[in-house]
Amino acid sequence: MKVLRSGRRISVLHISVFLIFSAYSADLAPQSKPRPALDFTAPIAIGAGRANPGAPFLRFAPDGRLFAIWTEDRIGGKTKNAAAHHGTGKMAPSPLRDALLAASSDGGKTWSQAKHINSVAEAIQSEENGPKVAFTADNRAYAVWSIPGDKGDKTRANIRFAMEDNTGGFTAARTLNEVKDTARFPIIEATPEGALLVAWIDRRTDNPKPRQLYLMRIGADGKALTANYPVGEGLCECCKLGIAFADVGKKVYIVDRQVNDKQVRNHVLRKSSDGGASFGPPVEISDDGWQVPSCPHSGPSIGRDRRGWLHVSWFTLGRSEEEAGIYYSVSKDDGKSFAPRQLVQVNTAPEILYSNLAVGDNDFVYLAWSNLDNSGKAQIFLRSLAPDGNTWSPVQQLSNAKGNASRPVLVTRSTQLHVAWTETNGEDSSIVLRSAAVSQ
Repeated sequence: MKVLRSGRRISVLHISVFLIFSAYSADLAPQSKPRPALDFTAPIAIGAGRANPGAPFLRFAPDGRLFAIWTEDRIGGKTKNAAAHHGTGKMAPSPLRDALLAASSDGGKTWSQAKHINSVAEAIQSEENGPKVAFTADNRAYAVWSIPGDKGDKTRANIRFAMEDNTGGFTAARTLNEVKDTARFPIIEATPEGALLVAWIDRRTDNPKPRQLYLMRIGADGKALTANYPVGEGLCECCKLGIAFADVGKKVYIVDRQVNDKQVRNHVLRKSSDGGASFGPPVEISDDGWQVPSCPHSGPSIGRDRRGWLHVSWFTLGRSEEEAGIYYSVSKDDGKSFAPRQLVQVNTAPEILYSNLAVGDNDFVYLAWSNLDNSGKAQIFLRSLAPDGNTWSPVQQLSNAKGNASRPVLVTRSTQLHVAWTETNGEDSSIVLRSAAVSQ
């Protein structure tokens, strides 16, 4: 396992090894004539000059501004009991980390001065468990993040929430999980009707099936509209969630990685037709048969296009090392079933890859992931899928990190596509952004 400064790491499977980087030309899914590669801008640093920024997340506000939220070291900050999200043990110490938010009004070329979101010093977790932000129609920002529990157990953490106040800052953070030291991996989305939906992985109940999927709704004024409530069980404890909406918020789709009593880890879709109040039974996306005793820290990603198709990407090692890679599938019947998976990029040895996708206004799917290049360094790669569901672009390498590049995030709106990730260079880290113009 390769561990980077402040606990940041590229491989998160506890028994993983570096792999021989396979040739992309052999990995392409069946398709028609390949699309041309996208023309990306030169790399831009977000949070340049700050204290080891990392774990970026991108989001557009309704007024068209591009926002980035990330974590960075608090200078001189130390904790005695705070557990690192990526330590080798539950009690591994970590430095204090802050959550910051910045905006760009020119498509990512320049950025505003970053604002601190957390009101008190906290060991904010990052990587797969990094902070998230959402915006209501009035462009107000709402953020969630995870911090270790009182005893420093990284698997028994707490979800924190803050929102923009009326003075240019953020309200004092509060904990959302009603049972202390049980929650992590939060996501937040503004619903089309103007409320906030927060979901996370919770372990207040360890039997009969540990790790529940919990939700709560929050009003635009920050007041709770519901108590915490469970909508699923049996989740893999360290993999991010994905969420999408339809029908003005009446339909909610959540994807997560499941683990059964035989330690097989597949992904499922959960669908609600009443705005998230209740969910139907989970629908398996693909029977990959990956049996592994520890969590891979690599959850699924979901997006919905204008036709109502649901697009999902994920990593799996599958039933053999030869199956390891990034996969994609689509549901054209509103989540009732999924097409056979398509291989996006293959590996030849056990290594954890991380993927994220975004669906454009043009119904193209943009998919980015991290993998090792020929020199053994982790870099960021991208492909796009045309609306026909078969025509993939060639693989593009977006990063050229001196150390490693990891965990890309994507966001797209109108003719803009932005990809950001964390890069390391020795003991230092930075956030890198590249952008491309796409058709409508």
